Amino acid sequence: MAIPRKKTRSRNRKKVAIVTGGGTGIGRGCANALTRAGYAVAVVGRRADRLQPRRGEVLHPYPCDVADASQVAATVGAIVADLGRIDVVVNNAGIVRRESLEDISISGIAQVIGINLIGTINVSLACLPALKRTKGTIINMSSSQTHKPLPGAAVYIATKGALESLSKALAIELAPSGVRVNVVSPALVRSDIYIADGMSEAESDQFLIERRHAYPLGRIGEPSDVSELVLFLVSDKASWMTGSVIPVDGGRGVS
Repeated sequence: MAIPRKKTRSRNRKKVAIVTGGGTGIGRGCANALTRAGYAVAVVGRRADRLQPRRGEVLHPYPCDVADASQVAATVGAIVADLGRIDVVVNNAGIVRRESLEDISISGIAQVIGINLIGTINVSLACLPALKRTKGTIINMSSSQTHKPLPGAAVYIATKGALESLSKALAIELAPSGVRVNVVSPALVRSDIYIADGMSEAESDQFLIERRHAYPLGRIGEPSDVSELVLFLVSDKASWMTGSVIPVDGGRGVS
C-alpha cells in the first residue's frame, strides 16, 4: 500500500522573498512589509537570535554568513525546498567599519568586502535559477555615501559603489530572462549598523540626533521609508524598471 507523502512547506503557493540582513533595521522592515504584502519571507543573517520572529511576525529564519558561498548555496537550497520558489531577493546584509583607510586592517577590509559585495554576489548567483523560473526581481541596498562620502568609511563606500555597478551589469545580463535588478540607495536610516561596529546604544542614539540636521527634510530615515520603496520596486507597477539606482535620502543628495 502506498504511504501518503507528508505535506511540507514546499507546497506553499505564496510568492517567496529572501531578505539578507533581516534581523534588524532596514532588513527587518523590508521583511515585515513583504509579509504584509502577502509574501512568505525568509530572513537570512549571521546572528540566529536576531532572526527569530517576534510577537506578531511571520518570518522564516535561516542563519547564514553570506560571505561564505557554500553556506549560501545550502541555505538557498533549503529555502527552495521549504517554501517552493523564490520571487524576490533583497540583498541588504552589510557592515561598516568606521576607520580611516590607513588604519583599517587587511582582515577588516576583507570582512567588509566579503559581506557587502561578495555576499551580494553569492546570494544573487545562488538564487538565479529560481528567479529565472519566476521572472523575479533583485533589490540591492547601496548607500548615499557612494555619491556624498563621509570620512572614515572608505572601504564601505567602495563596496557600495561596486555594488551599484554590479547591479547595472546584472540588469543588462538578466533582462532577457525577465529578471529585474534595481538598487535602493538610502542615507542614514535608524538601524543597528553602527552598534554592530562598536557604538553603544546611547552613542548611536546621539549620533542619529546630531545627523538629522544634515538632511533638508530635518530627520533621519526610518526602515519604513525604505521598505515602501522596495514594495513598489518588486511590484508589477515597476515592471519596466531595471538597472535603476534610487536615492531615499531626505534631500541629502541635492543639499
